[in-house]
Amino acid sequence: MIIFFSILFIYLVNPNTALADDYQNALDTVPKGLKWSDDDFKKAGFEGNSATIVNSNNPESPDTSVIKVTNGLYQVGGIWSNANNYNYFDIDHDQTASMWLYFGHDKATGGDGMYPGDGMAFVIQNDPRTTDAHSTGTITNKDKSTTKVVPGNGETLGVWGTDWDTKETEPTNIAKNAIQNSVAIEFDTFMDRMTNFNDISGEGVSFDVGTYGQKDTHHIAANYPGEASTYIHHSVTDPTKTVTDPTKKVQNTETNTTKAIDTAKATDSTKEDGTKNYFSLLHLAYTSNINLVDSKWHHLTIHWTKATYNQVSGKMMGKLTYYYDDKNPDGTATNTSKVSTMGVDISKFNTTDGKLHWGFTGATGRYTENNLIAFESLPSFVDAEAQTTIHNDTANKEVPADGHVDTQDKITYNYDLKYIGWTRTWSDIKAKMQIPANMTFSSGEVTYANGLSETIPSSAFSDPQYINYTLQQHLDKDNRTAKISLHGQAAKTSTNQLTVPTAHAHFDGDNLITDTDTTSFIIDPRSITLKSSTPDIIKINKNDSVDIPAQVDYLGNESTKPDYTKMTVYQKINDQDYVPLTTPIAADGSFTLHLDNSQLNESSTPISFYVKDPDDSVGQTNTLSRMIQIGGTVAFGEVSNKVSFKNIYWTSRNQLVPRLDKWNINVIDSRDKGSSWSVQAQASNLINTNKQHTLYGNLVYRENPDSQAIDLTNNVHIASHTKNSDNIETNNIASQWTDQSGILLALNNSNQTSRSGNYTGTINWTLLDSIDNA
Repeated sequence: MIIFFSILFIYLVNPNTALADDYQNALDTVPKGLKWSDDDFKKAGFEGNSATIVNSNNPESPDTSVIKVTNGLYQVGGIWSNANNYNYFDIDHDQTASMWLYFGHDKATGGDGMYPGDGMAFVIQNDPRTTDAHSTGTITNKDKSTTKVVPGNGETLGVWGTDWDTKETEPTNIAKNAIQNSVAIEFDTFMDRMTNFNDISGEGVSFDVGTYGQKDTHHIAANYPGEASTYIHHSVTDPTKTVTDPTKKVQNTETNTTKAIDTAKATDSTKEDGTKNYFSLLHLAYTSNINLVDSKWHHLTIHWTKATYNQVSGKMMGKLTYYYDDKNPDGTATNTSKVSTMGVDISKFNTTDGKLHWGFTGATGRYTENNLIAFESLPSFVDAEAQTTIHNDTANKEVPADGHVDTQDKITYNYDLKYIGWTRTWSDIKAKMQIPANMTFSSGEVTYANGLSETIPSSAFSDPQYINYTLQQHLDKDNRTAKISLHGQAAKTSTNQLTVPTAHAHFDGDNLITDTDTTSFIIDPRSITLKSSTPDIIKINKNDSVDIPAQVDYLGNESTKPDYTKMTVYQKINDQDYVPLTTPIAADGSFTLHLDNSQLNESSTPISFYVKDPDDSVGQTNTLSRMIQIGGTVAFGEVSNKVSFKNIYWTSRNQLVPRLDKWNINVIDSRDKGSSWSVQAQASNLINTNKQHTLYGNLVYRENPDSQAIDLTNNVHIASHTKNSDNIETNNIASQWTDQSGILLALNNSNQTSRSGNYTGTINWTLLDSIDNA
């Protein structure tokens, strides 16, 4: 008992022990983030700024810079992007920032209790103070002889106006103390809900008064810190005083309504000190019932959508969207992401060039916590994305989510890295790709937009869990894409379906870290399988016939092995039906499929074949497909025959609408090294056939997010490529497109009212077997 009480005593008189332990936990567990130069960010230049830059202690996250915003009582921290070093938020373009946030322990020690507080805020601003911007408040000494302007702490989070004067009634005066020309997303870890007369202390204790759930303790919300409309005025009367004017009205603090005073307990506000005034915040994009403070890192993605004209408000409105907890610490996607969007009137920023400072502020008061940040991407440095597709090489088709493949099918995983912008290169990209259960990989390569390629060494495939490889080239505006292709095989199974689960891939470069996950699919069992060592496209000379060697294998027990010689080969040429052949199959399952030259088309001939057991005791094999090409050809492969764009609204004017879902425009080239091809596209008008309306807009092509959109009314050059090897190549020219590039829908300035419905048109693709000089 003596030992127990001694330990308790030490803990109570050393309130920072829990905070220090929690800080150590944060640095020991921080996920991988970027390491950046001190010139990339600047501490806000006010006295006592608690923000500092430290390094990760996690051996799994080396070279990760961490911003410690607060870690003690009554602190204010602020750090801003350095626009002079090209670190800014450009509201004239879509922008994305991603990061990891840490809000401390749920029992971080406060001055008079064990509570965390108060939180942090993400801020985009054009305050005249630039990187010195912060909220302010005025304090007066005891004899009221002097006043001093200090940073706003506590519920202001360093960004909102200070509510420190109980006589203040004007929201405009509160807004003046905030960061100006800004929008903020707050991550509030302490609910300030004081409404009683004696609790209104002039310290700012009521910003969260309102209609939100009384059980809420943490929340995320957004608004304009420098706008008077953000702050709602309330007043409360001293219950010990009486009212001399029974017609006087007082405001209801919870509903922001007024009611007549009809009791003797209400305050006569005409008497000195009989009324106290306070303010609450108008919370937009509000998310509640979340736990911010749990000694864990939480992922945040901020996406800005550039402004378009809103006909209802008559203003140019952008969109600020946050995705909270959209990733686990290992980078895998979650299914519990909190998403909310705020429409932003860009005139509030008062900017002429669209380039704004961005950063984080944080504050504490009577309670404290460790507030830390580790960045994954900075919006003006590099914007890039990673996407995945899975291709069944045996069946020569894409594998959709939850799709099916046959046992031992050859499968290729494709990881498409796309550089979107902005001011820096994405270099030293380390790829870490998980190997999912029931798949094996044996080879791979990387191909770049500039036409160069590199082979992934065999040593990268020795680890049974991950394939690690560092790309040899960087991505930038002149080399925007890298396609990593991993070639493997589905597992062997003869009786039960097998699931290939999702697999995570992590891409860690100098100016961006991003993740993606492959989809899951099913391996169907087969008792007998068919394989051939021939390539997907078989090139022959003119007038030659072709022989395709193949092998049937039985996957069951040797004692139940069927008689291969009794099985039948079925063949399909062009679009004909499958027909049985008299091709003999040897006792070991081998056979040769022969096609005479007279059966072949002039340039290319598609054929498919499988083997079937006549008594159906073991069923039939998988189907193999091959293309017989005379002299080598270039041709379209799979081209999506039905594509669409995202829904639009009648207020949508003068904007580019992104594509919906994945588009496939595949070009297959079996010609020799040095051969070239190019693709053109031309699009018709989009018409609502029911109402005979033509859409006030048209399809356009945009090479990259920085280039001019070109009308597709006439043929437009879309893509070109020159082979750098004699291997057969399949290129999907749409795989390099983003939401801001490729074929897009351009809306003009005409009113779309009364023209709702579905609009359709046609895209005509032209493939030229040379470089297009047009």
